[in-house]
Amino acid sequence: MLLKLAGIGKLFGARAVLRNISFEVHPGTVTLLVGANGAGKTTLLKILTGEYQDYEGEFSVTHGVTLGYLEQNAKLDATLDIYGEMRATFAPVLDAMAQMQVLERKMAAQPDNTDLLAQHDALQNIVDAADGYNMDVNIKKVLSGMGFAQDTWEKNIAVLSGGELTRLRLAKLLLEKPDVLILDEPTNHLDFATMEWLENYLKGYSGAVLVVSHDRYFLDNICTRIWEVSFQTMTTYKGNFSAYLPQKEAADALRQKQHDADVALA
Repeated sequence: MLLKLAGIGKLFGARAVLRNISFEVHPGTVTLLVGANGAGKTTLLKILTGEYQDYEGEFSVTHGVTLGYLEQNAKLDATLDIYGEMRATFAPVLDAMAQMQVLERKMAAQPDNTDLLAQHDALQNIVDAADGYNMDVNIKKVLSGMGFAQDTWEKNIAVLSGGELTRLRLAKLLLEKPDVLILDEPTNHLDFATMEWLENYLKGYSGAVLVVSHDRYFLDNICTRIWEVSFQTMTTYKGNFSAYLPQKEAADALRQKQHDADVALA
């Protein structure tokens, strides 16, 4: 389990938007979050991303688990080019590599110094955990997949279009490989080839993906379950978007039947 919500509720003044929301997120799942405008999808996302702290219930993240959120207006460094922005993702790794070089020179002069060896091992773990030695291979793979041709990699961030910035934000987030990937309308500004690449990438994602999208074709290809936020609570459906629709219709019909029966008895 990567994260868990138990009995989550959220009030805006006297109005309840969410009541008793409970669910768990596990690795290897791709979950669609659906709901009518105003049903509480955005509120739930803001709880997950930490923007809202004042809510009822418990939200817990397993120790060491990382969450990544595709923010439409996340800031990028306007002084960098496309490739430099992607490489900045590996700043802690690059720093660790630089420190390792310094330590290696010291270790050559002091081969019996176990403290230096321990420091080197700790830095090596940072590099290995991020697959640091393959950083450039991974950067090129993601940039190409997200529709950035090699002749654009030196293009400055400051001159990118809105669509290019959105694709770059998504590319950078994919490169970071958080354990839980939260995507809000990720197919905006993607052409068919790029969307197909993203589908295949997410299908093989080792962590969990939580997505909000209105692109039915995209959803049918990647989703394994649906969370529907409605009536201040949440209902879970198995399968992709096409499988969800008949399940939802049956649930709505049952709910209407129960409502009619309650009215008749009143």
